[in-house]
Amino acid sequence: MLTVIIRAIIIFVVLLVVIRMMGKRQIGEMEPFELTITLVIAELACIPMADKSVPLTFGIVSILTMYVVHQLIILLTRRSKKLQNVLSGTPVIVIDKNGIKYQALKSMNMQVYDLLQAMRTAGYFSVDEVAYAVFETNGQLSVIPYPKTKQGNEDEVALPVPVLVDGEWSPQDLKYYSLEKSFLEEALSRNGVRAEELLLVTIDDNGKMLIHPKDKKYFVVNIGGEVHYG
Repeated sequence: MLTVIIRAIIIFVVLLVVIRMMGKRQIGEMEPFELTITLVIAELACIPMADKSVPLTFGIVSILTMYVVHQLIILLTRRSKKLQNVLSGTPVIVIDKNGIKYQALKSMNMQVYDLLQAMRTAGYFSVDEVAYAVFETNGQLSVIPYPKTKQGNEDEVALPVPVLVDGEWSPQDLKYYSLEKSFLEEALSRNGVRAEELLLVTIDDNGKMLIHPKDKKYFVVNIGGEVHYG
């Protein structure tokens, strides 16, 4: 019986460590330790059902052990902020008034595309709409937008697409607006930057081009009528 309890705790610890190492994008609504316990309980519940040679009491004891572990963790994390940070992590600011915090993304094993997807899910399609964005410990993105100074009309609404991410052009996004890569390279050159120096470039069909150097504040240029389509 003790062996079963020890094995259950070992599995729990191993899974928790692995999930924490995998980063926040692998986590859904649950905190890391809650997801770990859920996975362990599901596995432990299958063992006695799939293998008749395993006594049912072994599965029950293991599941109850996980429940006790869960309750103990909740109790301990309420008393120790440091333990809570170790088990669940801490909120991470990924966008501030200077733009995307690239090193913060890397620390969570995330890519720019992951952040852009989370922004779209939250209802924001361009980095310059966001004053601050924070990835919470449950993997959700919280956004503080810049205040809107005017009501947009239908003609002003445009979809920014990421034509360059982390120094590499995105052929499928260039095709979205049938943009010429050579023209965009010239536009970057006129603004004193090169593709390999950039974290992100987005452009919309109104010609607004957001240029975001790595670890530097982004800037926006309007190439409007200059946009060249292939």
